[in-house]
Amino acid sequence: MHVRHKLRALFAALLLSAGLVGCSVVEMNRTPEEWLSLSYSGLAAMDQYAFSGSMSMGMEEGIMFKPQMFEGKVVNHHQLTIQSDKQDPLYWNPVEVLDSLNRSHESVEIVRSGERDSSGATTLVLRVVEKRDAAKNRWVGVLVQELEQVTGEVVITSGAGSAKRKEIAEQAKQELDAMLRSLEVHTAYEIVVDKQRMLPLKMEENTTFTYDRKDRKLQENRHTSVRFQAFESTAAKTD
Repeated sequence: MHVRHKLRALFAALLLSAGLVGCSVVEMNRTPEEWLSLSYSGLAAMDQYAFSGSMSMGMEEGIMFKPQMFEGKVVNHHQLTIQSDKQDPLYWNPVEVLDSLNRSHESVEIVRSGERDSSGATTLVLRVVEKRDAAKNRWVGVLVQELEQVTGEVVITSGAGSAKRKEIAEQAKQELDAMLRSLEVHTAYEIVVDKQRMLPLKMEENTTFTYDRKDRKLQENRHTSVRFQAFESTAAKTD
């Protein structure tokens, strides 16, 4: 029995020494959907990790707004703290994003494989298109929540002569309701995955919003780029 264990260990070492050949065999046996699921599970299993990135918005006419820079950290699997260089609150939970994509994707494909990142990790790149209904429902929830927060603050801070401010808040609500009825959302992600650790190293999101406003069809674009680092797990320390 002891000899058999030694032979198994030797066989495993030979497989590891095969390098890229071993990786290609593993990749051939895993579908793009499985890689997406593994990257979600791998990140969710981490005790803690950090991420940093930027989010920018632009209009169809070529108008671009200044990017919003942010960085965050997750500890104890789910305790999220995030800081931004702007006063506007930004909520971006990578595990929730991957979980949503894992459950409600329209398509998943491997677009590149075998490249090495700056740390030397062998990677593959997934392109994931989110289901349109899921993307729209998520953004409707976000926009309604933001408007309720703003209009709630208006009501709380309103004093004498505040009728005009309340009227503006009600008008904003009506405009948002009209916009949401015509809203169409298309979201696609590119996710760089460490093939050995099965962890996401980078995520790029591109979202297009199309909606009607005052008899005009408008389009906005959002781009989010996030990098992950400082992975730690009680099962195995990684970095």
